[in-house]
Amino acid sequence: MMYHVDAVAGNDQASGASPGEAWRTLARASQVSLEPGDQLLLRRGCVWNEGLKLLGEGTKQRPIVLAGYGEGPRPRISGGKEHAIAADSPISAWRITGLELTSTNDANPTRKITGGTCGVYLRQAEPCDGLTIDDCVIHDTSGPGIFLIAAGEPKAVFTDTLIEHCEVFNASCGIQFLSNPYGQTECFSRFRIAHVVVHDIGGDGIVPFCSNSGVIEYCTAYRTGQGVAPEDHSPVAIWYAWAKNCVIQHCHAYDNRTGGRGADGGGFDLDGGCVDCVLQYNCSHDNEGAGYLICSWDPEKYPCTGCVCRYNVSINDGLANDYASLHFWQNMDCFIYNNTCITRGAPSMKFVTSGGDAKGNLIANNILVCDTPEDVPMVRSDFDISGNQFRNNCYYHLRGEPRFALSGQDVRGLEAFMKAVGGEGELVGDPMLADPAAGNFHLRPGSPCRGAGMRLPEMGWRDYYGSPLPKDGPVDVGCVAVVRRG
Repeated sequence: MMYHVDAVAGNDQASGASPGEAWRTLARASQVSLEPGDQLLLRRGCVWNEGLKLLGEGTKQRPIVLAGYGEGPRPRISGGKEHAIAADSPISAWRITGLELTSTNDANPTRKITGGTCGVYLRQAEPCDGLTIDDCVIHDTSGPGIFLIAAGEPKAVFTDTLIEHCEVFNASCGIQFLSNPYGQTECFSRFRIAHVVVHDIGGDGIVPFCSNSGVIEYCTAYRTGQGVAPEDHSPVAIWYAWAKNCVIQHCHAYDNRTGGRGADGGGFDLDGGCVDCVLQYNCSHDNEGAGYLICSWDPEKYPCTGCVCRYNVSINDGLANDYASLHFWQNMDCFIYNNTCITRGAPSMKFVTSGGDAKGNLIANNILVCDTPEDVPMVRSDFDISGNQFRNNCYYHLRGEPRFALSGQDVRGLEAFMKAVGGEGELVGDPMLADPAAGNFHLRPGSPCRGAGMRLPEMGWRDYYGSPLPKDGPVDVGCVAVVRRG
């Protein structure tokens, strides 16, 4: 069954079954519980200053579709003081596509993190399978652009969720998943967030918390953290917390800020409760915070462990609050290898603690460049970091001999650093990157990083540029992990 809504020529007393019998208001459309295969169609070029409530469930074979019809601009739902689209009853297998959504009548210029109304707000306590949100533009919301909440007892609620080809801006947060109570990892399973752009955001960009077996890929987040964050929150562009077996890959994060606080504001983060998650093939640059933060705010209750950070690029990150390209805080037994990091005034790596040390981490095959004549330490730590393994990393400081600030001690030169941390195979020298200013991080002939990498038992399938990795033989140091001759 097709139902039509026309804000100009519709009539709520009509059947809604055809364009000529269209309803006028979303309040009328919100009264209908849709069946598998039904379509709720909004006339293009129309604007509704009210919210829409979704009712009914589809199936993966026969989803319910919410879309536009006719010619003209996207149908626009301006919820005002209501969420543009909302649901609190089961709504499996809906596809929301091709819409423009807002939920406040002003431009939300300060973009403060104050909660408020959303473009899409779905609170579910029972299983919601096969939800799709695609090709939507969501903006000027006082709450998150897309906010999914899993309520009730910990269990799988949202499964096989797909969010793709959307743009979110002028919101307090871009995309957020959260369980209530929080801290669970069962609630959001097998999701995919892809080809999404979030920008000019008050707080976080893309944050699918409380999840497992999901992926964020081919997404871009910039100018997040633009608002004034509450005291208990500091934003990051794209990150996980309370997540298992989740991936962030092929994403781009830049020009992100701290929300006016003294922490975070970085590109990417695997945080408290992250287990066996992966950051790979991403590019981070010109962020106030870390390029890649691997950490836990509570390592006893929510450890960050078994995570992987590989084949990523960080350029000119750590612009504020003494953050680094690779920043470690109370994480354990993680694998950080074959990344290429270039800083201009910030440390390449930093280790901090709030009572628990980062330990058991393998840090290998990374190119770390400090591109400044200033005497900036390449590695800074608050504690003894010899509980981590440093293997076959390349350090290059523009001013010459690298400096390391370890537990309050000034350590000069690679030999002294290796002795202090128990490093093996470490090297100093210009990695001879082909053209980093143009995004070319291949190694030129004669680079000391060629063939100088440590082969790990499991190195992934490809390097930063997508070139397949051979199963054996030497590897290069840096994000281009295959030896290339000539």
